Amino acid sequence: MFGWLAARSIPLCRRAPRALASRRIRPITPHAWLDLLPALGSVLYLHTRSTAVMGDVFPSGMLVSHRAFAPLLEARWLVAVCVVTDDGPREWCECVDHLGRTRARWHLLPDSDYLAWDALTASCQADTDMLARIDAQPLRPDHACVVNFRVRHLAGLDVLEHDTAVALSPLGDHLAARIAHAEAVLLAS
Repeated sequence: MFGWLAARSIPLCRRAPRALASRRIRPITPHAWLDLLPALGSVLYLHTRSTAVMGDVFPSGMLVSHRAFAPLLEARWLVAVCVVTDDGPREWCECVDHLGRTRARWHLLPDSDYLAWDALTASCQADTDMLARIDAQPLRPDHACVVNFRVRHLAGLDVLEHDTAVALSPLGDHLAARIAHAEAVLLAS
């Protein structure tokens, strides 16, 4: 019995007590993603399956190459989260729509660009009122993948897609697997 308990990781990513996690928020537009996401490098992207309900209103001039990225077009708030787990410190960002629903999340990996991460989260503030409304509907991911976002211009549209050549270091690969395990989701290869 003790061996089973000792071998189980504590899934703090999704279920971390709010007192242990540092949470900051900022408003963001989908067009801001075009400048910020590609600079991040390799990140672990978590989302619900493609059969999830998608919104009707998307920003003009923008498309996504995969249905899994559609939640990024609905995001109106960016929540930056930092927490210390059994595996060490973890940082991730959550996209929240206008209804306060968390639509997607991506985790910082050792292979990510830390300067781009700091630029993305630098203007996030501790706004307890907005954070209280967002906490009511956390993300329940059921799929995870490591992505390098990129933007391609196609027929006057900006298309958000991912680079198919993602190479992680052994540490980055191990950490992505640990986070996916803690979130109880399948990590796509």
